[in-house]
Amino acid sequence: MTDVVGAGAVDRGPAGLSGRDHEREVLDRLLTGAWESRGGAVVLLGEAGSGKTALLDSCARAASGSARLLRCTGVQSEAELPYAGLQVLLRGTLNGVRSLPERQLLALRGAIAPDEAPAGDRFLVGAATLGLLDELAEERPAVVLVDDAHWLDLETMDALLFAARRLGMGRVAMVFAAHEDSAAFDGAPGLPLLHLGPMTDGEGAALLAGRAPDLHPAVSSRILGLAQGNPLALVELVAALTPAQRDGSEPLDAREIAVLPASWRVRRIFDERIRALPAPTRLLLTVAAADDTGDVALLVAAGERLGVAARDLGPAEAADLVRVSGRRLGFRHPLARAAAYQGAVLVERTAAHRALAEAASAAGDMGRRAWHLAAATVGYDEEVAAELERSAELFRSRGGRAAVAAAYRRSARLTEDQAARSLRLAAASAAAAEAGQAELAGTLADEAGPVSSPAAFARLASVRAALEHEQGRAESARLLLVEATSRVTADRPDMGAWLLFESAAMAWAAPDPVAAARDTRARAARLDFGGHPVHRGASGVLDMLAGDPVGGVAAIREFAGYVVRTRHERGLTDQVRLHGWDMLLGEFLAVHDEAVVLERECRAEGAVGVLPRVLLRLARLRLFLGRHRDAYTTAVEGLEIACDTGQHQLAAMLSGVLAVLAALDGEEPGGTHGPGGGEGPRRTAVPGGDGGPDAGDQQAGGPSSAGRTGRDVCPHAAPVPIWLTRAQALLDLGLGRYDRALHRFAVLTGGPYRHLMVSVHSLPDQVEAAVRTDRAADAGPAAERFTRWAEATGTVWAAAVELRCRALLAADDAGAEELYERALAAHAGDGRPFEEARTRLLYGEWLRRAKRRAAAREALTAALESFERMPAAAWANRARTELRALGAAPATPPPGADPVGRLTAQELRVVRLAATGLSNRDIGARLFLSPRTVGYHLSNAYPKLGVTSRAALGTLDLG
Repeated sequence: MTDVVGAGAVDRGPAGLSGRDHEREVLDRLLTGAWESRGGAVVLLGEAGSGKTALLDSCARAASGSARLLRCTGVQSEAELPYAGLQVLLRGTLNGVRSLPERQLLALRGAIAPDEAPAGDRFLVGAATLGLLDELAEERPAVVLVDDAHWLDLETMDALLFAARRLGMGRVAMVFAAHEDSAAFDGAPGLPLLHLGPMTDGEGAALLAGRAPDLHPAVSSRILGLAQGNPLALVELVAALTPAQRDGSEPLDAREIAVLPASWRVRRIFDERIRALPAPTRLLLTVAAADDTGDVALLVAAGERLGVAARDLGPAEAADLVRVSGRRLGFRHPLARAAAYQGAVLVERTAAHRALAEAASAAGDMGRRAWHLAAATVGYDEEVAAELERSAELFRSRGGRAAVAAAYRRSARLTEDQAARSLRLAAASAAAAEAGQAELAGTLADEAGPVSSPAAFARLASVRAALEHEQGRAESARLLLVEATSRVTADRPDMGAWLLFESAAMAWAAPDPVAAARDTRARAARLDFGGHPVHRGASGVLDMLAGDPVGGVAAIREFAGYVVRTRHERGLTDQVRLHGWDMLLGEFLAVHDEAVVLERECRAEGAVGVLPRVLLRLARLRLFLGRHRDAYTTAVEGLEIACDTGQHQLAAMLSGVLAVLAALDGEEPGGTHGPGGGEGPRRTAVPGGDGGPDAGDQQAGGPSSAGRTGRDVCPHAAPVPIWLTRAQALLDLGLGRYDRALHRFAVLTGGPYRHLMVSVHSLPDQVEAAVRTDRAADAGPAAERFTRWAEATGTVWAAAVELRCRALLAADDAGAEELYERALAAHAGDGRPFEEARTRLLYGEWLRRAKRRAAAREALTAALESFERMPAAAWANRARTELRALGAAPATPPPGADPVGRLTAQELRVVRLAATGLSNRDIGARLFLSPRTVGYHLSNAYPKLGVTSRAALGTLDLG
């Protein structure tokens, strides 16, 4: 077993650790890593009594004196209070914080001390938690232990998991313990899971021999059978034996039921131990079990309202049910807490919650007051329901979306008036959807039933449509929204406009976008939206989809101007929602500049949850603009954050960008083996997007991908099929597999995956593949479609590519040469270097076939240099092959010729920021990493770049 550097190794301690050698070794390595600046986390899963708490205790003992210990336990009764767990875990740690970025500090204060400030984005709280832990670990390592993690509130869980996956090179170890049936960690890739199964009979016998060496062999055998391999059951069953039972002279309790699970047996033992306590002690234990803070002062204040005092805890401490240390009280085991709460009768539990509500009110914690009042209420109570509704909005200001849903739901349960109840359920449904609780959102929407309020009706329609879209039923979602638009527009034109905007987005993702758009447009024509600008944007999208690019372009351009002009009037989420539709017009430079502004605002405000969508947009724009290296680093960062924040749709779409980049660099994007050749998991692609300019990818199916397609960053993020097909088609085209390329492009431009932006971009590729396979007749319709779109949008790059298509189809040499020359002239400064290089490549190929060797060499050399700068290795190789056919000998760049290309995406992001003079802490704040991790990436990057200091970075061309 590995010794922990600077601390005692995880020891056997209490009986729960016996037979857990593997688990102790894992925890030893985890703690050793923290002492050696290799932060990490692990999750322990097992049934109640399987040794999870004992393992946490052993970590606490190992860290005692040499590490900063932070510990909390999830409590079922407060699982829906936002940041309830984080408040307990980090209480008192903000005193003396020196270097946490201001916005992160404010967010964390809002979570831990809600009276001070709103918490904001819960993932920003996670980033702040990471920064705080890193700062706390500067003097000595930090060990974070979380028991009963499955009862943590969602906001605390999100924040801790975000931090846990980004510990990097920090001196922090985190251990979570949860019930084996919990789904709390199902969506937490990257954290190792340790399943604690039952002990073997041999391990159980060794435990009993150490605990009770005088135990009669027959009794020992019976106890082993009753415990069913559960360590805590063994310990407690032995402790409950009388001396006569231990030596076998008295039979064991005949009331034992052999079929009961071992954890139930332990509960019965705790129940009996609690029933033996004095009544005041039992009541005070009920209060303690109903409270998650462990605050002795709060417990005493609540107890005094029930006529019990602090001294009444004495018998419970003597019975080893609770332990008091300073101002904190903790139960000896979660099962003891469960026995104390669930063993109390209803009147005792309601009295405990009322007392806690009064104590919370006196302490100024109105959120806890409302929740305890609700727990103490039986039947309808409008006063408490209204207080819960107020608390829901308080929770919203603190970033607690799941808590908002829970509060509105509980408020509805206490509401007798059906109309008011439906409104509260509608609010609960919307909040649950925002929190990512799709199944709950659907259930609450169904419970809400018919509502008369246009606002509530519109909200429920949006929720139901989003749920349909999540299930891959975009057409059903569109119909829901169109019907809702018809119903609410007369009373609320503004809401109608927003619903139409959402329905246009769903038409974009429908199986037949053209038919869906035409139907939506026809229904909307009968409604009066009062000239609302959002209606104008929706109309433009529908026109474009319905095959009217001229009308669509004008409307979208007008709408894009409105979005830019009014940007400061709305929050970041709405800005991101409205931004980017002018990507449909091919105006990538302007959209890119606006997206950069949004990215800066997201980072400045710490809007971690919104940032991946902006990074997706930026990655796609940089791909379209030929900035392949930037597109790659942007997509990888977006993918990492999307995975860390559980945004699987965005992860799948970002993986699609990486798939295209891999194809351009000559890698097969559709393989079934992951990096290193290992067999990778296969999964159905996640339905994609919000139906906006980043969407249209919701078709299921498609294999996971090899190489730089996201699997190395997020194992479960398979690229969406539309982009995977695009990637495969581009690779085929780059490698000269024209027949296969033509088939794939035909699918993209007219098949079941049809998607406007991908379709438009694929039309020139389809023309090239068709010409190369001597199917010029098939190329004509594709060229005509692209010409119509190019003329409608009027973008310079599209005009250049349209000329290239005409050159490929030219009937005579003179006509082709003129068109190629005009295309290259049009490309000048158009912002699409990849398309310009492709035009030079095709022109060079044409010149070589025309025996004009010098001109061909010039064009091909320029194309090669451009492809190598991007990089686009597949296309560079194609240019290199053409040059060799001319008798030239273009050299393949030797390994290491491009030192920047040797950096990982994270290293490149870090060194670019470091080159601007930012400190490690400032870089960490921007990238949501610990400063130690930033330093680690810099130390790895320096030798790759051939420099030894930060100052030397400023002299390098970092792309």
